[in-house]
Amino acid sequence: MELNHRTWQNPGPRWGYGFLRMCHKLLPQKIFNTCLAAGAVVGWALMPKARNHQQNYWIALTGKEPTLTEQWRHFIEFAGNLMQKLVLDRTNKPRFIYAANSSESDFEQVSQNPGGVLFGTFHIAESDLMGSMLCTLGRQIRMIRLQVGNSLDTEILERSFHGMVQFVYVNRPEEMLFAIKEALEQGHGVAMQCDRYEFGSKLERFEFLGENRYFPFTIYHLSALFRAPVCFSFALRRRKDGTIPAWIPPVFYPVGSRKEVLTAGKTHFQDVLFKVEAILREDPTVWFNFQPLNPTEIKAVDT
Repeated sequence: MELNHRTWQNPGPRWGYGFLRMCHKLLPQKIFNTCLAAGAVVGWALMPKARNHQQNYWIALTGKEPTLTEQWRHFIEFAGNLMQKLVLDRTNKPRFIYAANSSESDFEQVSQNPGGVLFGTFHIAESDLMGSMLCTLGRQIRMIRLQVGNSLDTEILERSFHGMVQFVYVNRPEEMLFAIKEALEQGHGVAMQCDRYEFGSKLERFEFLGENRYFPFTIYHLSALFRAPVCFSFALRRRKDGTIPAWIPPVFYPVGSRKEVLTAGKTHFQDVLFKVEAILREDPTVWFNFQPLNPTEIKAVDT
């Protein structure tokens, strides 16, 4: 069944993103930053569900409730991250550097390989911009997304990279598998977020934040089906000099039967989750996922 994109919407009014772009263009930077921070605090006050999910996440991660300052900072960081994407076409392209302990050579090798690659990431800091890093390596990217009513941010991403980044929407699941197959056969990279379970067609449980929680495991099923490597990448908080550290875990290559690929994939993804949790413990505000925590039980799971 096709999801009606009009029933899905990013937070705020439909005209909100355009209004933010206009204010960013017209107001002095310091005044705009102050207004943006104030707006984020207002958003925190008017979004009780998101605030509750934020608190639950913080407690699971740190063992204690966040202070008001920590809650506000988290929302403000998210607002600032959103603006980076909304004005991407007006600013210099992001400059990425490799974070410590990244598999740099593996990443560049798989990124420059002419065959198709599956790229995974989470809603962490600047990770939405990882596609731009891949574009600098000559890799065309097809990003798997949910299409929503106010999606100006995705339009700007496409426009900013002149067609090198395009979107495949999960709203049309009957078209998605064909689009992924076509992209991989053409040697493109297929990028997908792998932290939210709602739209995952294949789910598995992994240890995360003190519980065994369900995560989408689709990327490894696609790897087994199309024999494409899986490369996770996470763009962390932008530094004062404008550079963005990117952490790259070891690349996963499908070897053996479908069962063997999926078994090895579970070990690989668990290792990725352990590192993600370590990143979040260093700075809880880099996870921009104001949604319910991944559940420990689901009544019906298609595996």
